[in-house]
Amino acid sequence: MYVEEPSEFTKDDEKTRRITDLSYSLGMTVNREGVLSEVVWEGPAFKAGLTPNTTLVAVNGRAWSSTLLKEAVRQAKSSSEPVELLVRNQDRFRTVRIDYHAGLAYPQLKRIEGRPDRLADLFAPRSKAP
Repeated sequence: MYVEEPSEFTKDDEKTRRITDLSYSLGMTVNREGVLSEVVWEGPAFKAGLTPNTTLVAVNGRAWSSTLLKEAVRQAKSSSEPVELLVRNQDRFRTVRIDYHAGLAYPQLKRIEGRPDRLADLFAPRSKAP
């Protein structure tokens, strides 16, 4: 299941690694300097032609920031407009439009009502200690 808000684990991971993790939405991870550290194969960013080590310069015409990028993904959910990025790769600049409208997405385990709790079985002790 995917939710729009990151878990405490994801927030801590982003803070520790100094990244913005949009792996499950735009399909990319961005470091604090705006450099793409990961691009998910066949994800929206990949399909738009983005590659690792590309630098984000602007999001929808405004100077790049993690907050602005996440807000652009949120806003695209209720719009037909793509997320527009101005990017730099070495000495070349170009505009990339990512046609993604599903909003922010973070994986989260949640029990489905009426279905067996399989995780409880997995985490249960196999035998009692002597």
